[in-house]
Amino acid sequence: MSEPRLVVHQVLSGAGPVDAVTAQARGFRNLFSRWGWGGHDYAEHIDPRLNGGVRQLRHLSPGPEDVLLLHYSAYAPKLRAVLGLPNPKLLLSHNVTPARWFWDYDPRTAVRCALGRRHLSSFVKGVQLAAGVSAYNAEELRNAGAPQTTVIPLLFDESAWGKPGAEPSGPPTVLFVGRLTPHKRQDEVIRAFELYRRHRAPDARLVLVGEPLNRPYLTALGQLALDLCGEGVVSIESSLSPERLTERYRGAHVFLCLSEHEGFCLPVLEAYHFGVPVIARPVGGVPEVAGDAALLVEDDDLGVVAELIHLAVTDAELRAELRQRGRQRLRHFSAEHTAGALRQALVSVASAGA
Repeated sequence: MSEPRLVVHQVLSGAGPVDAVTAQARGFRNLFSRWGWGGHDYAEHIDPRLNGGVRQLRHLSPGPEDVLLLHYSAYAPKLRAVLGLPNPKLLLSHNVTPARWFWDYDPRTAVRCALGRRHLSSFVKGVQLAAGVSAYNAEELRNAGAPQTTVIPLLFDESAWGKPGAEPSGPPTVLFVGRLTPHKRQDEVIRAFELYRRHRAPDARLVLVGEPLNRPYLTALGQLALDLCGEGVVSIESSLSPERLTERYRGAHVFLCLSEHEGFCLPVLEAYHFGVPVIARPVGGVPEVAGDAALLVEDDDLGVVAELIHLAVTDAELRAELRQRGRQRLRHFSAEHTAGALRQALVSVASAGA
């Protein structure tokens, strides 16, 4: 029996040009097109900088057999109406960050996160299948009452990235890539880097790459970097092209992530692709993504982190071992693996709704 050609509509709370969930939805849409599947993508809020590809949610009018894929990352009131549609549904949770991380800088985001976590239960009970981007996320879904769960890892297509370069030259460079938000603890990255620079490598540089939560948080990070490290030592960059981001990875000696909450942490895989040693805090989905290819630090002593940076920069044998393990780890998160998990989940949902 041949597999059906599905029509899959993706529904997002918001869509933007530098939004990670939007990027995943676009990657999924490319897969659907390759499979000969139809459908469109919809969002409640659409960033005006987004050049097409996403329609206003109010225009969603699915056929009776169309499948709905709900990307859940924060509370959006109009997404609740989608639950009332009779179509078969798959919910993919990208994880909702606890609200406590946002109250000081963005109360509106804090409220959306608080509501997102509170209403997760009603969403998972209104779909045929709930999926997490990691086993950590899937467990949260089960705890919220999901009767059936699966895992669909984030889509990481190595072919979309440049090739790894040679060993970086010049002063030691520590890199962070990810959204600039309080729960990702760029403040601790800066403090750990300052200790490393003060005691081990006076010429070291730190590069933070990511979209900031808002202007006040970006200003606070910049001031902290200036106060601790002086002018011209820490670079904070946003909206980089793929080519520029590739340059940042190629020029990095170490990738450092001290986040307190992660559903997956895709930049770990990006660092592995470029052969950059990873130091990370083992929270949320990080351990299952990083595997045995990263230096996972549970110690809250930033002096320990600083020493690990020094070790990862100077120990050639360790660097080579981490690069090799990173390459091996990437096989567990190939684009083909994610595509297979996604396709299987959607076909299962469509069959259940038939």
